Amino acid sequence: MGLPMAVREIVAWVMTALFGVVGAFCLVSVLDAGISAPPQKVAIFAAGITVTGVVVLEAALALFFPRRSGAPPDERERLIVARAGHWAGLAFLFGVLPALGHYAVNGNGNIMFNVIVLSLFASGVAEYGSQIILFRR
Repeated sequence: MGLPMAVREIVAWVMTALFGVVGAFCLVSVLDAGISAPPQKVAIFAAGITVTGVVVLEAALALFFPRRSGAPPDERERLIVARAGHWAGLAFLFGVLPALGHYAVNGNGNIMFNVIVLSLFASGVAEYGSQIILFRR
C-alpha cells in the first residue's frame, strides 16, 4: 500500500505546523512584552523546541520510512524545494532588512533581535507552506 503523499510532503506539513505553532507562541510572547523589550527567554526556548522537533521528525521518518526518507529527491522534488527555499529567503529578507535598517538608524538591538527571530519563523512557514502548495499542483 502506497502513501497518499510523498515523504517530503509529509515533512512539509509537519514543519509548517511546527514553525507556525512555535512561531505564533513566540510572537505572542514578544508582543506581550513589547517589540522593543529585551530578548525573551521564550524566543530562545522556541528555537530549542524547533530544533528538537526537527530532530524528532527526522528520527521518526527514518524509523517508519527507512527507504524513502534517505532517498535522494527526484527532479520534481528538487525544483519544489529550490523554489520554496527562494520564497522563504525572500520572506526572511523582508523582515531582516527593515530590522537592520532600524538598528542602523536607532541603535535598538532589542527590536532587531525580536524582528529577526519572528522573521525566521515566518520564513519557515513560507518555505514549508509553499512546498505543500507546489506538491499539490
